[in-house]
Amino acid sequence: MDQPQRSTSPKFYKNATILFLVIGCILVWQAVAHHDWVYGAFAGITFLNALMTTLKLISLRETKQ
Repeated sequence: MDQPQRSTSPKFYKNATILFLVIGCILVWQAVAHHDWVYGAFAGITFLNALMTTLKLISLRETKQ
């Protein structure tokens, strides 16, 4: 039942945040270019993922100090 927790490096979360932001910007660009709300919806979800990984990165750095 008690499984050891894996420690993920902050570099992983930093790279994931950057990747989410790039994908989100591409989706926003497509939403504007095609006037399609579906791209905008996926862009919003992607930016939310970027926000959550940023918060995880901040909390991970605070616990290591």
